[in-house]
Amino acid sequence: MSPAQQIRLVVALAGLGAEGKEVTRAAVAARIGKSPDTVSESMAFLGEVGLTEPGRGRYALTDQGRAFAEAWPRDSTQARLVLRPLMQAHWSAAAAAKCLADGTLPQEELARLLRTGLSRHAMRGVYLVEWLVIGLTVERDDRLHIHLPGQAQQPGSAGPAQAKPRTEREEPDPAFLLGLTLREIQELPDARYVAFLEGVLQTLRGALAPVA
Repeated sequence: MSPAQQIRLVVALAGLGAEGKEVTRAAVAARIGKSPDTVSESMAFLGEVGLTEPGRGRYALTDQGRAFAEAWPRDSTQARLVLRPLMQAHWSAAAAAKCLADGTLPQEELARLLRTGLSRHAMRGVYLVEWLVIGLTVERDDRLHIHLPGQAQQPGSAGPAQAKPRTEREEPDPAFLLGLTLREIQELPDARYVAFLEGVLQTLRGALAPVA
């Protein structure tokens, strides 16, 4: 499941598990329209992050998970602040920091490095990068390059050598990705979300291709 779908899973779990009661895998699967096996795979990751309690076939949110789920529909910025310490403690944060120690990297390259040794799912690394961005652990600029918060451009890095002053004719704010805001991306239907991510990868490949 994509990060957007997993976030919907967390929000659904909050609605089903009022007052902290456990929710069955079948109930969660029925609510979000996914198979029980798909739910189990996502719950494993969400448990690693600290949003859900570990369990077999029955699930509950942690205190941080419930705070995130309650904040997300009304204030995604507040929800991301709740998520930040959880993502900072996840192994992917340390791995990303190591990869970005010398400067920015294209999103596609960081995703490739993060998925090394993981499942064969081609999008696993991309999803990890997206979670790190949502959790304010790394930042993504309008060229789809990833850097650590507050990290200055390094000589030879993938980003521009100098920041340019904003003008009225510039491209959309870095909060936009290919013309869509984060919230708009997260609200895309599943099929369009996958197509969107494929478009991002195609754009990166074209930008990084050698000039003839």
